[in-house]
Amino acid sequence: MNNNEIKMKKKRKFKVPTSFTILFFVLVTIMIVSWILHYSGIKVENEKIKAIGIIDLFVSIFQGFNDKVEIIVFVMSIGAFIFIVMKSKSLDALTQKIAWKFKDKTIWAIPIIVVFLSFCGSAYGMAEEALGFHMIVIPLMLVAGFDVFTATITVLLGGGIGPMLATFDPFLIFTASAAANSSQAGISEPTDGLAFRIIAWFLVTGFTSAYIMFYARRVKRNPSLSYTFSTLEEDKKFFLKEQINEVPLTKKRISICVIFLLMFLLMIAYLFPWDTLIGKNIFENAGIWVQENMPFFTSLVPGFGHGDMYVVAGFFLIGSLIVSILNWEGEETFVEDLLTGSKDMIGVAFIISIAGAITYLLSETGIKSLMLSSINGSNSNAMNPFAFIVITFLLFIPLSFALPSTSGFSTAIFPVWGPLANSVTIGSTSITMVSGSITAFAFANGMANMVSPASGIVVGAAQIGRTSYGTIMKGTWKFHLSLLGINIALLLIGTGLNYTGSHIF
Repeated sequence: MNNNEIKMKKKRKFKVPTSFTILFFVLVTIMIVSWILHYSGIKVENEKIKAIGIIDLFVSIFQGFNDKVEIIVFVMSIGAFIFIVMKSKSLDALTQKIAWKFKDKTIWAIPIIVVFLSFCGSAYGMAEEALGFHMIVIPLMLVAGFDVFTATITVLLGGGIGPMLATFDPFLIFTASAAANSSQAGISEPTDGLAFRIIAWFLVTGFTSAYIMFYARRVKRNPSLSYTFSTLEEDKKFFLKEQINEVPLTKKRISICVIFLLMFLLMIAYLFPWDTLIGKNIFENAGIWVQENMPFFTSLVPGFGHGDMYVVAGFFLIGSLIVSILNWEGEETFVEDLLTGSKDMIGVAFIISIAGAITYLLSETGIKSLMLSSINGSNSNAMNPFAFIVITFLLFIPLSFALPSTSGFSTAIFPVWGPLANSVTIGSTSITMVSGSITAFAFANGMANMVSPASGIVVGAAQIGRTSYGTIMKGTWKFHLSLLGINIALLLIGTGLNYTGSHIF
C-alpha cells in the first residue's frame, strides 16, 4: 500500500461529530423546516409558521442561555464543588483505603468500588471523573492475582451504571423534568418515580457487582480465560514497576468526605417536596420561622422542599468554601480552583444553551405549537402504556448515541416528549408516563454511553488499561445484552406498578 492510499484511507475515516455540532445541525434543520412550513402556508392558531434566518440561529443560543440560566448556574456551582473536593484527594483516599482494606480478600473490594462509583453517578452524574480510579484499582487487582480487564470493567461498569440509574442526577433528572414543564407546567416533578429508581439502583448495581465478581473468579482460577491474557506479563511490569503512591485517609480528608455526602443530602432535602408528601406545611412554616427569628442566618432562603436550583447552587458554593478552608492553600488558590471547576462545566453550559435555543426557536416559529396541537389532536392517550414505555426506551438509545449529553438531550427532547408522555395515562388513573419516560431516557442514555466508541468513559478505560475498544466490547457484550433485558423488564414492571393507583414509576 503506497502513501497516497494510506492518506485516502485516513480521509475516509468517519469521525463522530461533537454534541455542539449535532445540536447546531438541529437548529439548521429547524430553520429549513420553518421555511418549508411558512411558504407552504401552514397555520397554527390562525397564524402562519414564522420563517427564521441564519442570524437567528446564533442569536438564539444566547436566548437559550437566558432561558436555562438557573440550570447553568446550578451545574457550574456543582462543577466547582466537585473540582475542589477531587483536588483534596479525599475520595481517592477513601476508595484506596477501602480497596486495600480488602487486599487479602480483594474480590470483595469489587462490589464496594462498584457501589461507590454507582452511587456517585446516580446522585450527581459522575462518569468521566471515575477515570482516575483506574490507576488505583488496576495495581490492586494485579497484585491479588486478577487481570487488568477485571480492574477496567470494575471502574467502567461501576461508573457507567451510575448515571444510567439516575436518582437525583441534576444533569439528567432535574433538566429533563424542567424541560418537560417548560411546555406544560406542572406535568413533572424530579421526585416522581424516585422510589422505583432507588429500587432499580439496588437491583442493577447488585447484578453488575455479581457479573464482575463471576469473571474475576474465573480468571483467577484459570488466567488463560482472561481477555487480556496475552499482555498479562507486560501489564504487571508496566503497572507494578512502581507501586501506587498511598493517599492517606487523614481526619481532614474524612471530614471532606462527610461534607461531600452532606452537600448532596442537602440538595435532596431542598428539592424534595416534603410538605406535599406529608400533606402539611411543616417545612414551609419552619423556613418562615427561621427567616423571622434568625435573619442573620437567612431571611430569603425557604424551608426544606421549597428551594430552587439557585438556593442549592448557593449551598454548593458554601460547601466549596468549607472544603477549601479545611484544605487551605490561600485566597488566590481558592478563587482559581473555584473558577477552574466552573470552567470545566462551560462545555455543559454551552450545550444546555444550544439545546435551549432549540426550544426557543421551536416556540418562536410556532412549530412547537403545531407539534403540541398534533399531539393533542391524536389519540395518544389511548396508546398502551407498556408499548409506549418500550418504544420510548428503544427510540432513546440511538438518539443518545447521536446526542450523548444528558443535559443537552433533556433540554432538546423533553419540551416535546413531556407533553406527549403526559397524554398517555395509566388505565383509569390520572397517572401519566412523564416520569417513566425520564427513567427510560436515563436507562437508554446510560447504556449508549457504556458502549459508544465516542464515549469518554469507554475510550478512557481502554487507553488507561492499555487495551482496545474491541476487547472491552468482546468482554462485556453479554453484560450489555443482559442489561438490555433487565432494563426493559424494569420499565414494564414499573409501568405495571402504576396500575395500583400510586405514582411509583
